[in-house]
Amino acid sequence: MALKLFNTKIHHKRFDFMPRYYDERKERLELKRKQYQENENLSDSERTAAMREQLKDNWSHGRVRQQANHQANFRILFLVGVIVVLGYFIFNGLDDIEQVIHKIMK
Repeated sequence: MALKLFNTKIHHKRFDFMPRYYDERKERLELKRKQYQENENLSDSERTAAMREQLKDNWSHGRVRQQANHQANFRILFLVGVIVVLGYFIFNGLDDIEQVIHKIMK
């Protein structure tokens, strides 16, 4: 019996998987159609509750967070640019600032 355990060959297992096509956009559209059909006969308070739930879903999907991250990154780049320009003028002397301001004012 011990000989049988050590003499067995390991064969790979066959796996037959047929991938199905998944259209995320189509799924979202169908979901929205169902929501609008359900929301036609709702009162104002029920509509506001549904709207709040949709906003929570949007926040959880990261769309709002992603936009906030892009805005924060832009602000950081802008501030770094301002600091670099000010550092340039500080290290090269403040006389250049007067010339630049004079050119801008013309």
